Amino acid sequence: MNLSRLLITGSSGRIGSILAAGLSDLFEVFGVDLVASPKMRTFIADISNHEQLSNVLQGIGPLPYIVHLAADRRVDAEWDSVLKNNIIGTRNLYEVARENQVKKIVFASSNHVTGACEGISPTLQKPSGPKTITTRDPVRPDSDYGTSKVFGETVARQYYELYGIHSICLRIGNVLAEDKPGNNERVKKTWLSHRDLVQLFKKSILSNVKFGIYYGVSNNRDRFWDISDAREEIGYYPEDNASNFP
Repeated sequence: MNLSRLLITGSSGRIGSILAAGLSDLFEVFGVDLVASPKMRTFIADISNHEQLSNVLQGIGPLPYIVHLAADRRVDAEWDSVLKNNIIGTRNLYEVARENQVKKIVFASSNHVTGACEGISPTLQKPSGPKTITTRDPVRPDSDYGTSKVFGETVARQYYELYGIHSICLRIGNVLAEDKPGNNERVKKTWLSHRDLVQLFKKSILSNVKFGIYYGVSNNRDRFWDISDAREEIGYYPEDNASNFP
């Protein structure tokens, strides 16, 4: 059986490794990162370098899907790093996708695009704004990192409107190395389990939605991000609940 090809940027990171294993039954998975991954065929390239990234896609051949994870994910990252890795890198990714006729991109956005709803320095309290934050609420980024993810969502929309590249943007919560929420009160609200993560990306890739933005969080009792649109539009039904862990 010939599997559709899928490229994961930032493939050697935590989420990339989880997705590579979880999506390998449906896709022939390739990776691109600055370091190789033992879980898939990895191309070594810097996504902020257009030529290097273009060579990767040409080396893979026809490619319908990309999962774009690569970024400096530190909330307090220096501006120069955010600019290079998150802004230039993401725009390069969409431009190279256009040049190579990629059908769909799933972009790893972040809950930090509305992080200021919790206060500029997120606390363990409930959000100071609406009890439940939805994708219809205005963005309220809490950092340069959060702003870079707003930029990514906007580029995704631009390339959909101008070139017809379908995109799903996922505002991901907390994905932990040990697949347990632990005792942190905020993480109990924002936790995204490994199997819910895989389901979310799988449903995003396979859905017929041409453009969408959704929060990525498990079915936690005290979550404060609305996922009703993800249920209705892409069929995401998270199975895990942080409250079920001691």
